[in-house]
Amino acid sequence: MAFDGEEKDIDSGNQTLSEGASLGGEAVPINFETASSSAEKVEGFSTRYLNDKWIGRYENTNEYVEYDNNQWQPLPEEDRDFIQQLWYEQEAAETQVVNGVKMKWNRTTQQWEQADESVDEDFIANYQANYGIQYDYKKRVETSKQKDNVIEKKDEKKASGSTETQGWVDMQEKVNAVYVSNLPTDITFEEFKEFMSKCGVIQPDARTNKPKLKLYTDDQGHLKGDGRCCYIKKESVDLALSILDGYNLNGKEVRVEKARFELKGEFDPSKKRKKLTKADSEIPGDAHWGIHGIFEWRPEKPRNYRPISDCTVVIKNLFTLEMMEKNAALMMDLKEEVQESCSKYGAVKKVVVYDNNPEGVVTVTFETTDSSDMAVKMLNGRIVDGRRLEVTLWDGKAKYKVAETDEERQRRLSAWQNYIKGDSDSEEENEELANMNRLDHEKTEESCGDMEQTTNGKRLKVEGEQG
Repeated sequence: MAFDGEEKDIDSGNQTLSEGASLGGEAVPINFETASSSAEKVEGFSTRYLNDKWIGRYENTNEYVEYDNNQWQPLPEEDRDFIQQLWYEQEAAETQVVNGVKMKWNRTTQQWEQADESVDEDFIANYQANYGIQYDYKKRVETSKQKDNVIEKKDEKKASGSTETQGWVDMQEKVNAVYVSNLPTDITFEEFKEFMSKCGVIQPDARTNKPKLKLYTDDQGHLKGDGRCCYIKKESVDLALSILDGYNLNGKEVRVEKARFELKGEFDPSKKRKKLTKADSEIPGDAHWGIHGIFEWRPEKPRNYRPISDCTVVIKNLFTLEMMEKNAALMMDLKEEVQESCSKYGAVKKVVVYDNNPEGVVTVTFETTDSSDMAVKMLNGRIVDGRRLEVTLWDGKAKYKVAETDEERQRRLSAWQNYIKGDSDSEEENEELANMNRLDHEKTEESCGDMEQTTNGKRLKVEGEQG
């Protein structure tokens, strides 16, 4: 009889379960009393004949032992997985369904018996493992009673007219902060930040996204030599206490201790920190969701990595403000000339002329860093109209756009209007000159025709006299 580990419905008319049927392969002589007599009389200990030997199992620890040399010995670790698989296969084969009745093989009596389906602890545990955890409805009743008690207490307070007085909140267990003393009085905020970052990531402020660091000052605004740092992780506090405490910083032995927030003075509602509004909570960036991004893994950049800003070249001293004021079209002319000149070094994506910048700045963006490097190499130091060009790569931070004043804006608009008016006047003058030239040409042709007719008449008259 073959068993595949699943319950099978066997028709009693076609197949019957014979007494003493073998399980898990060929029939073996079952001498259960011999092995069980040597087994420890421990509750939850069961035995099976697997792989030509007796195997015992402690159900509470799930440990396996084997019966060898008339004693139980621990099962070798390399045989554990194989024996465990055989154990579960035989255990599954010992349960069958015959005509809708669940039968179980009794290894003591060597016969099939009807399984006891009484609800016990094993049945409940198996049911919960397959269908979910049993819900304790008593907790639900207790919770509802607690809520009712809270509501009753609130009603009693309202009826008595007593109001709860507001006060300071103890933040001792909620903040992972350290108090640092004996700091150098000339320390800067960046130096303090770098010093405290040695032990962990500093907590950013949810409103400003700046690190929660503070250097205390006196009434005159001078540093007192102490400060506070708030970390994200609690482990950073312990690390700072063990590493930074006693650290020699610029000749000062720094003292670090866990911050203690004392409740001083009377409660002032105006000094209480307000909660985040809905608009503040929706601000993207490291202030809210970026805290998790601080600890995420990022691949290292390759050694030949260059930022995208290196594709932009900054050219200075290419023009002056006086040149821009005199010629309103100089901006467009410069843009075309620069794009044409820089195209020999590589493909140009964009050219920007900052006409209000007193340094005469023009930026050129190439597609690759090779093109920008070539442009810097060839253009830097070149003389243009008596001015030496300064050509460098953009650092990605500098801003060259200069906001113009109202006076400069009015002057620029006037120059542009004069430029447009000058173009229209020149067009009218050109039309007048063309008309005058056309009239002169017509008069010249008429005079030439009259002279030709006179000459022909005189010639005819002379020929007639001669004839």
